[in-house]
Amino acid sequence: MMQNEHDTYEASAFRRHRHDVLNELQLIRGYLQLGQMERALGVVDRTAGWLQSLTNWQTSSASVGERLMWEAATCPNLLLRQIRFAGEPGAELLTQFAAWLHGLNDGAAQQGIHLEISVTLTEETVRASGHSRQPFVEDGDWQKTFPMIAFDVVDSGNATEVRG
Repeated sequence: MMQNEHDTYEASAFRRHRHDVLNELQLIRGYLQLGQMERALGVVDRTAGWLQSLTNWQTSSASVGERLMWEAATCPNLLLRQIRFAGEPGAELLTQFAAWLHGLNDGAAQQGIHLEISVTLTEETVRASGHSRQPFVEDGDWQKTFPMIAFDVVDSGNATEVRG
């Protein structure tokens, strides 16, 4: 999406977030029209969990929490279970982490899954783990693209180490 000179990062992120929420509402509407109440309720529960997890991002750290919340607001396929800080992450790490979050969200969306993630940020690295009820195929290029991020995925009880 093109930003104009009066656009702020938050305004742009909010438009993307609103688009994602409206997509979820369209899914609910479609399932209700088809009489598929359980599927509609599943989307409601998933969306409510994602929206609630944005509070976890926002309140995680006074200095970076709001930025992380705006990043996560545009990642509807990721739900934050827990976030910990072991030092104050630098700007380069936060930029890389934001790009990684969006890539992880896109990968999950392409595979039709949702990941619950736990994150530990230090001054120089990110350690993240994800859980999915379905198999998740990781991107082998993550290690090269995001060398400051280590990522594990547990899917259907099988752990796979991914650096990312």
